[in-house]
Amino acid sequence: MAYPPNQFGYVLKNARLDQKLTQAELAEILGISLSHLKDLERFRSNPSYQLFEKTICYFNLSADTVIYPDRAVTDDTYQKINRLLRLCDEKQLQVVLATVEALLASCGKPDIS
Repeated sequence: MAYPPNQFGYVLKNARLDQKLTQAELAEILGISLSHLKDLERFRSNPSYQLFEKTICYFNLSADTVIYPDRAVTDDTYQKINRLLRLCDEKQLQVVLATVEALLASCGKPDIS
């Protein structure tokens, strides 16, 4: 995999903190030792493919965030919204779209659709 070692640790730690999980809790969830998790978060180790996949699936993350960090948006709010949107069904996405369009229209932003 062609990702910087610190990118995975950064994403892992932020996702863990977003979920309010301790390192020990996440290590148990992922089936790894606490020391291995600490090494990952401290950029001392890279995950196996299986651990990488298990982690991004558990946190509902985009692999692009880790694999292509230069193309990934680094804004935490954007990333959180993106993760939550992937949990929505089509009807919920339509409500979100209408809400964002109404918000932007009220601020005088042009419709881009």
